[in-house]
Amino acid sequence: MQFKAIITLLAVAVTSNAVIVDLFSDPGCVTPAGNRNVFDNSCAPLGGFQSYRITGSGGSGQQLSAYSRNACAGPVTACTPVAATGSCVRATNDDGGSNAMSSSPVCGAL
Repeated sequence: MQFKAIITLLAVAVTSNAVIVDLFSDPGCVTPAGNRNVFDNSCAPLGGFQSYRITGSGGSGQQLSAYSRNACAGPVTACTPVAATGSCVRATNDDGGSNAMSSSPVCGAL
């Protein structure tokens, strides 16, 4: 019986953190384009967006990076800590808006 209790506790202890973002199709967080969970140490191809607002904090020490390409590589358009501040973050560069996000300990890396 103790073995089952230990296994249950271990299963509960292993959890994932994710930053929750609202995406917008304009640079000023006015026109909604959806929302997404970006799990720690992962890449999330998202389609097009030009700004975002963090509505749910991610894991400790994580940075949220936005990328021009629909992959977590290439030019970074924005990089912020994963704390939910409610601030609008512009995610554009000379190539236009963003198409993917990652959450990792370092900006622009996975």
